[in-house]
Amino acid sequence: MNSFTRTLRIVIELLPRALAYREIRRSIKNGRPIPEKEQREEAKKFVNSLIRLGPSFIKFGQILSVRSDIMPESYLLELRRLQDEVPPAPFDQIIKIVKEEVPDLEIERESIAAASLGEVHRGKYRGMNVVAKVNRPNIEEILKTDIAIIKRLLPVARLIFDASLVESLKVVVEQFTKKIFEEIDYEKEAFYMEKIRDELRDFRVRIPKLILAKKKVLVMEYLPGHKVTSDEAYKIVNRKSLAWRVFRIFITPVLTQRYFHADPHPGNIAVDNEGNIILYDFGMVDGLDSVTRVRLIRLYIAISRGDPIGVVNVLDELGAIQPDADRRVLVKGFELLMKELQGIRVEEMELEDFQRIANDAFYRFPLRLPSRLAIYFRMSAVLEGTCTEIDPDFDFFRSLVTIVQDEGLLREAYFDELRNTYNKVINAIRLSMLEKPTQRKRRDSYWIGVLAIGVSIAIYLITKNEVLPLLVAILGLGISLSAR
Repeated sequence: MNSFTRTLRIVIELLPRALAYREIRRSIKNGRPIPEKEQREEAKKFVNSLIRLGPSFIKFGQILSVRSDIMPESYLLELRRLQDEVPPAPFDQIIKIVKEEVPDLEIERESIAAASLGEVHRGKYRGMNVVAKVNRPNIEEILKTDIAIIKRLLPVARLIFDASLVESLKVVVEQFTKKIFEEIDYEKEAFYMEKIRDELRDFRVRIPKLILAKKKVLVMEYLPGHKVTSDEAYKIVNRKSLAWRVFRIFITPVLTQRYFHADPHPGNIAVDNEGNIILYDFGMVDGLDSVTRVRLIRLYIAISRGDPIGVVNVLDELGAIQPDADRRVLVKGFELLMKELQGIRVEEMELEDFQRIANDAFYRFPLRLPSRLAIYFRMSAVLEGTCTEIDPDFDFFRSLVTIVQDEGLLREAYFDELRNTYNKVINAIRLSMLEKPTQRKRRDSYWIGVLAIGVSIAIYLITKNEVLPLLVAILGLGISLSAR
């Protein structure tokens, strides 16, 4: 791939979109938002440009789809519609990769799924019916070239955008670079597959048996099922029960385990004839540390009970607030946003309400989405979409509260909040006990004056002369009074 030609194409495709976005961003920041319809039309043009630029930019757009600190709501809605489905690559190129990686593997010519980074074929391996996931031809080279170009263009972006936005984009590019190469490394995916299998051993879940993993080819048992949003699946499992089970399978590991499956779109979930749920595709897996998990629960609790101070405190602990931001102004801002949810009980609150408020806040206020939460927020949005497609009456927040209570996490969240409040109070008291330099100087002067008065008394007792002790006493009194 010619780097200069590719760079030129990227610039021609994205420069008009960048300039249009700059005007939208400025208008929103200045309180003069462009009409929603115009924003959505421009957002569609932006998404279409990403699709035309190919797999690197489709994946980059998926990362941006949860970056509410970078993109306004109109763009986020369009970016979430990015479908990672593309025509299959020429079979002669695919079979060449297969023979180089796994010579004993035979695959069918027609793929059963094709995405921007790889495709899936049925086949035979040493007499077994298998499914093989194969990298797209030259995908690693394409990604490396595009990422290098993006990194070269980032400094130029300062000529168009404000420094804060460019810094946020740098973080996104770094996150994208790290994750995208994990997705095309099938040895890494095999590792994640086994970890998720172990975490979900107590659920009615089937995961294809791993047969062989190479960097560019992943071979698994053939485990057929009915797509989770199909009529066939609904005939086997009641829709309400199915939505709840899917939600529980994906959310419980987020709250209790080291890893979670981060791509719960309907194409990755199936139902077998016995009613078991089958999970496919472990290329996108992430995890939250225990501290972040508890703080995330506290954030949901604070939002659900309309507590703006609690929201700002948790966001601060998560590192989501810019260092120079005025926390009191943020509290006022969240207080105004939360008035939109007045009268809505937590069990009646839709994820869409929460995301709308969160997106608005992150975009308007000096907030930054912590990179460790970006994939979780994308996963939860996709999961909510899948569950409501299965059951239109599915309630994300009611289900989340149920799992939090069932797992005994509510008490842990409250204890964490009490612990943090206690630490803040103690630190405030300790800080107040520290004297400022000027206070220390005044204190020293006061005691010097007292000492001088004491010396004057001693001089009088020794000399019985009134004049010198009186002068020393007056000097000491003046020093002491000046220190007050």
